[in-house]
Amino acid sequence: MTRRWWLILGAGWSWSVASAQPASVTLKNIRHDFQALNNCAPVTAMTLLGYYGASVTQAQAAAVMKDYPGDPQVTSLELASYLGRAGLQSVIRYAGDAELLRSLVAAGFPVVLQQRLQRGSNVAHFRTVYGYSAGQFLISDPLLGPSLRLSAQRLAELWAYYNGEYLVAFPPARAGEVQRLLGSDYSAAANWQHLRAHGEQDVKARPRDPYAWWGLAKATLRLGNAALASDYFERAVNLGVPTMYYLYRQEAFEAWTQAGRHSRTLSVTQRALQAFPRSKELQYFRTLAGRAVGQSGG
Repeated sequence: MTRRWWLILGAGWSWSVASAQPASVTLKNIRHDFQALNNCAPVTAMTLLGYYGASVTQAQAAAVMKDYPGDPQVTSLELASYLGRAGLQSVIRYAGDAELLRSLVAAGFPVVLQQRLQRGSNVAHFRTVYGYSAGQFLISDPLLGPSLRLSAQRLAELWAYYNGEYLVAFPPARAGEVQRLLGSDYSAAANWQHLRAHGEQDVKARPRDPYAWWGLAKATLRLGNAALASDYFERAVNLGVPTMYYLYRQEAFEAWTQAGRHSRTLSVTQRALQAFPRSKELQYFRTLAGRAVGQSGG
C-alpha cells in the first residue's frame, strides 16, 4: 500500500463535498516529548524523524544540535542540517499562511513553525502542525503538549513575530510533491520576493510594528539591497526589537556589515552579549565589526 493511501485510510480524514481538500486532517505517528530547558528544536527533530520512521531521543538530538549544554538557541538552518544527516530534505520559507498549512498537512507533510511562545513573550519557539479542523490547527508543542489547538487567528498572531517562517522536511523522493504544493515559493528567490511584497503591505498596515519592518528588511537584504535593508532594520530596532530577538536573528548585523555600519553592529551586539555572552553568532558579528572599525581607525 502506498503512503498516500495509507494516509487517507489512517489519518482521520473528513472530506468536504465542496472542496477536494479534506475538511479535517490528523496525521498519525506524531511522537511527542516534553522538552527539557531550551530544547524545543531537539524535540521537534525527534517528532519529524519519528513521523518518517526514524527513532531518536530528545537527548540524542540535543547532543548534536546544541553548541553546549543549555544553549538557548538552535536555528531553523541547524534543525534542517540535523534532519539532513538523517536523510530528510528541508525547505525553510517565509510568508506562510493558514491555507498553505492546510495544503501541506492534507498531503501528509507536518509543518514546523517558528513562532513566539505566547502573546507578550519574546521567546522563540518551534511548533509542529500536524492537523486541522474548522478554524483550528492541531499542534505538537514541545512545551505545552502534544495536542495544542490554536485558532487560525491566534496562530497567525504568534507567527507574525517571525514573518510566517516555516520548515517542511521530507524524503527526497517526495520533493516533487512539496514543489507542487509550494508553487513559486519553492524557489528561495521567489519566496524572498513574496516576503518583500508581504512586508510592504504589513508596514503600511502596521507602521509601528518592528517585526513587520524586520521581515521587509530581511527580504530586501536577501534580494541584494543591503543599504536599503539597513535602513529598514534601523527602523525595526528603533521601534523596539527586544534584546532577545538578536539571539535568534542576526540579519541586521549582516546588512550593517555589508553597508559599512560597523559601529551600529558593535553597539547592538555588545548589548545583546551582556544578556547572552555565549552566543557564537553574536560573538562572530561583534568580532567582525570590531576588526572593521579597528582597520578604519574609527
